[in-house]
Amino acid sequence: MPQQRSPPAAPLAQPTQADGELTALGTKFEQALAAHAAAQSHFNACENRFLTECPDPPLVLTDASPLARWLDQGWWYWRSRDLRALLRDGEHEADWPPAQGALRIALAYEARERRFARRIGLRTAERAYHAAIDAVDDLSCDMLRVDARSSAGLAVQARAVKTWGKPEWWSEDESHADACERFAARVIDRVIAAAL
Repeated sequence: MPQQRSPPAAPLAQPTQADGELTALGTKFEQALAAHAAAQSHFNACENRFLTECPDPPLVLTDASPLARWLDQGWWYWRSRDLRALLRDGEHEADWPPAQGALRIALAYEARERRFARRIGLRTAERAYHAAIDAVDDLSCDMLRVDARSSAGLAVQARAVKTWGKPEWWSEDESHADACERFAARVIDRVIAAAL
């Protein structure tokens, strides 16, 4: 599952005219956050549908197969690339006959998976989600490169850090942030609050 980001906070006071570039970037950032949330929701729905409705792999590819002892984990199943690797490994020559049969079945199963993923738009949703992440990342970096000239402009940058750049600093799990990061989070909160 994709990482969940914190929901957008309330909009901040607008920067002064001196921070016109930040004003424009801040507006684009808010729009990009909304687009990201929509893309993430759509991708999660597609991924959940894929995991729920896609047919299970045939038993010959699972831990019920003669090749089960070579599976990495109990929940894993054989993929064609892994079977091809096994078929190139001379140390497993005794397993080649069942691996060749399993490879044909794996190729057919993977083709069914791809058709189902296409039908529900999983790859398209995934590409849109990653593009939305890149858009917010780029805007966040662009905002932080600007020299803020007002407290409101600085607050716009602080919000980008809190909402997108380092949301883990506000985690209740103290393993996500060290003392310096928690201090920076408190400073950022004060910068944002001062501009409200």
